[in-house]
Amino acid sequence: MTIAERRRLTDVARGASPADLYVRGASLLNVYTGEIYPAAVAVKGERIAYVGARDDMVGPRTRVVDARAQVLVPGYIDPHVHPATLTTPAALARFILPLGTTTVVADTLQFWELGGLAAFRAVADALLASPLRFYWMLRPHAQSRAPGEWRRFEPRTLARAMAHPRALAIGEVTRWPDAWRGDPELLRRLAVARGARVEGHTAGASADKIPAIAAAGFTSDHEPITAAEVLDRARQGIAVMLRESSLRPDLSGLLDALKTAPALASRLMLTCDGSMPAFIRTHGFVDHLIRVALERGVPPIDAYRMATLNPATYYGLDADLGGVAPGRYADICLLEDLAAPRPLTVIARGKVIAAGGRLLGRVPEPPWRRIFTSAAARLAAGWRVRPEDFELPARPRYPVISLSSAVITRLEERALAPGDLHAALLDRRGRWVAPGVVARFAERLDGFAATISTDFNILALGRRPAAMARAVNRLLDVHGGIVLVDGERVVWELPLPLGGIMTSGSLDEVAGREDELRRLLVERGYPHHEPLYTLFFLAADFLPVVRLSPRGVWDVKRSQILLPSRRRVR
Repeated sequence: MTIAERRRLTDVARGASPADLYVRGASLLNVYTGEIYPAAVAVKGERIAYVGARDDMVGPRTRVVDARAQVLVPGYIDPHVHPATLTTPAALARFILPLGTTTVVADTLQFWELGGLAAFRAVADALLASPLRFYWMLRPHAQSRAPGEWRRFEPRTLARAMAHPRALAIGEVTRWPDAWRGDPELLRRLAVARGARVEGHTAGASADKIPAIAAAGFTSDHEPITAAEVLDRARQGIAVMLRESSLRPDLSGLLDALKTAPALASRLMLTCDGSMPAFIRTHGFVDHLIRVALERGVPPIDAYRMATLNPATYYGLDADLGGVAPGRYADICLLEDLAAPRPLTVIARGKVIAAGGRLLGRVPEPPWRRIFTSAAARLAAGWRVRPEDFELPARPRYPVISLSSAVITRLEERALAPGDLHAALLDRRGRWVAPGVVARFAERLDGFAATISTDFNILALGRRPAAMARAVNRLLDVHGGIVLVDGERVVWELPLPLGGIMTSGSLDEVAGREDELRRLLVERGYPHHEPLYTLFFLAADFLPVVRLSPRGVWDVKRSQILLPSRRRVR
């Protein structure tokens, strides 16, 4: 904050200068003291100048918000968000601002993989003016191991990205086994954080492995799925983000950790992680997390702190965010009651940005077509696939990737069986194909293709190679997305022309399309609860047990190729 800004704020606080905005008549939940008491709030520019009982800073041009019988709480903060899940970050912001979320710490993976440092900077700069405050965690590695990966994540380049004023952390670090082993390549990249935060992903790490992971530099984790795992991490000084998402709605059980360790309430945070649009449309965002916590009996002060002051303090932002106090940014939710965390009115950056569930302000959209400039990022492909690209090598037995849940797999080494699907990961540039077999996805699926895998190549599935080829070729025609084929007919598609990962549509629109896809896949035999995450993670080689990867079918535990990829004949 500049000296001139501080002077303007102190002038308002003394009553020597008029406020721009004045909220009167409400009670304040003070997250610093735990008290609730009557208080007005005066705002100058983007920051709070005064909190108290006086109104001598109300001038003829001050906008006065009547908040009688309402409760003021800080704007909500999600400390771990994947902002490019089918919709753009701006579309996400437009939906969640009226729900009270005013700050997110967001993932950079998609932008980095599709456009490197320049793309990250362009997105981050474009969103600096957004009423939803975007901060960023920088990925130190890819989601699937491939040749040339470390060159894309050079420490020098990551350090240049960390210089951005909104870059806060290195994360999400999914390769905890490498950290546990002290892998020098990964540790070099974690060191770029230089006192900043390292957001970890420790799914499957037992309690005895957590000390070495913490020693490697992990400062937070959002992956515990039981209260015991929360305690395992918290006892080693790792700040824990409790997750409630479309993939893992675990929050209710995770809160049981407070029964064993009540003091944890000062460290815990709440996150929606990478919830899909349909889940957000149905349940909400951080407001939903607070509601779950309250329903589980968490005291209101603790529930609201976990979504405001705690994440701000963890990231070192508490001088600016997380509370309603002088000098802080004027990000405020006006509630009917503390038991109803979805706000009546939302103030962000000092302005009334939403009221009655309706967005009143503008969220800038980054110039995606100028950001994703390469032919690979734009999926401007001059090549096409043929059914023979999906042929499997002749073998008596295959390493079958069998889905035991939406994302967890098991390895079945056996002959092909009814219901098995041909599968393939295809290079975006058409240079190679990694064939495989997938079981327990959707046994009546003819042909299917998507560009939303976490390694950003093309995933194809189906029982008929000709239909798979048709789906992939249609996908290339629309520059990415999701395509479903029956026989010779395209029966459903969702074009995602922005990098093959996003549409320019609203979150509501995409949620409706997601519902359609789920229905169509269930009709074809999909037995799990979250099909989009199945597609996301079939190529994510940090998850057990076996995955498709650019190198071929990959045994995660044994670090072994079970069925190699091959070059395509073009």
